[in-house]
Amino acid sequence: MSVLEDNLKYFTQQQCSAQWMAFLHAFADEFGQQIPVAELRVLMSRLGTAMMRELPTPTGETLAELEASINAIWFDLDWGWVALIEKDDGLYIEHNAAPLLGAFGAAALAWSPALLEGIYAHWLTALGVDSGLQLSQVEAEPTESMAIVFRFGRAV
Repeated sequence: MSVLEDNLKYFTQQQCSAQWMAFLHAFADEFGQQIPVAELRVLMSRLGTAMMRELPTPTGETLAELEASINAIWFDLDWGWVALIEKDDGLYIEHNAAPLLGAFGAAALAWSPALLEGIYAHWLTALGVDSGLQLSQVEAEPTESMAIVFRFGRAV
């Protein structure tokens, strides 16, 4: 293993409390074996929506202010950070350093990011966005950068 890989492994393990890691990994393994990925994504999205009802809704007049507000919430939770990137085909939400890998393990990356999808969908709805727009994960799993990317825009 390279130093970078060792550092990433250490960082990932530090994102989940040791007292919960074994339970959450077993939970994810059992769910992954018993429930289809599509159903797990729906469940995680619903959990994300429920989770955010307990926390503040981000605010901001500009994209930069909204990004800063979201990052303040993530910082308080130790859930990484986000970059909001405007492109021609929509708004991209790049979530970095999410604790999902550490909490649920690599096998759960096919469905655990839907938790974030539910959170972002809830926030966007609370901010009053156009109901004709939709949020979806761009890639099935995080890339080498460990970012989880969502696109918010018209269906393609």
